[in-house]
Amino acid sequence: MKLGKLIEEYRTDPDSDFRKLKYEVRVKHERLLSRIAREHGSSSLERIRTRNLISWYNEWLGDDDKVAMAHSLVGRLRVLFRFGATILEDKECARLFDALSGARFEMIGPRYQTMTLDQANAIRLAAHDYGWPSIALAQALQFELLLNQRDVIGEWVPLTEEGVSDVIWREQKWLRGLRWSNIDSNNVLRHSVGKQQRQIQVDLQTAPMVMDELQHVIHRTTSGPLVINEITAMPWSAAEFRRKWRIAAKEAGVPDDITNRDSRPAGMISGDGERARVVQGVTLRMLRESIRASRHRNELLSD
Repeated sequence: MKLGKLIEEYRTDPDSDFRKLKYEVRVKHERLLSRIAREHGSSSLERIRTRNLISWYNEWLGDDDKVAMAHSLVGRLRVLFRFGATILEDKECARLFDALSGARFEMIGPRYQTMTLDQANAIRLAAHDYGWPSIALAQALQFELLLNQRDVIGEWVPLTEEGVSDVIWREQKWLRGLRWSNIDSNNVLRHSVGKQQRQIQVDLQTAPMVMDELQHVIHRTTSGPLVINEITAMPWSAAEFRRKWRIAAKEAGVPDDITNRDSRPAGMISGDGERARVVQGVTLRMLRESIRASRHRNELLSD
């Protein structure tokens, strides 16, 4: 069997884990599998040796040390060989799975980047200056309530995917994101978050940044998506949200190595309201006044 054939079997076999992945994860893995098939799909499994696997890893690593990408691709190989060994009962896949298990690759170091309160507030301010209050609201929700991006803005998936939604657009449906109905009359937010859809409950009165942003929402309703793209009047796509968020972050002076996912520090429990109770958020009015005062002091010093 050739590696390209194994990839096709993994994609289509009814017992493959690939068919059980969530849509966004499946799309990401599909890109990795397509790259492997394009570069090494013609390789016969019985001719692949440990040296070949190490050589492929070094190619993927490249001159600019793309460790995360190289590890992602090796990870897909490991999944492919495990599938071939267990579901297809192919002895060459079993051999290659063992070979990968015994090989040693450069480790990915722990991610220490964490967004600060000042950075979160600066992003909020920049988003408002650009006319994107929805991004400012999403930033506040992520930072104070420790929510990941998907739990806030949701995701667009094809109509054929599992899940029911009343938000349909361009042959896709919107799932998972926050709705106005998640917030009751006492400003208590209830939502299902994370891969396991764990239920959380947070009193938004303890989240000053979120409460401040909610005051800037013009069209507040009792239902429908909470975070809406100002241009399309529909929930954000993940790609467009990340693009606009980075523009706001750059304007706010946030370093490029701080990403939107750093709104929730690694290892923190998604949806834990503890951040909201200890963070001293500031209103946009207070933030603007602080910036003006700082600029005024600098002008006086320069004179």
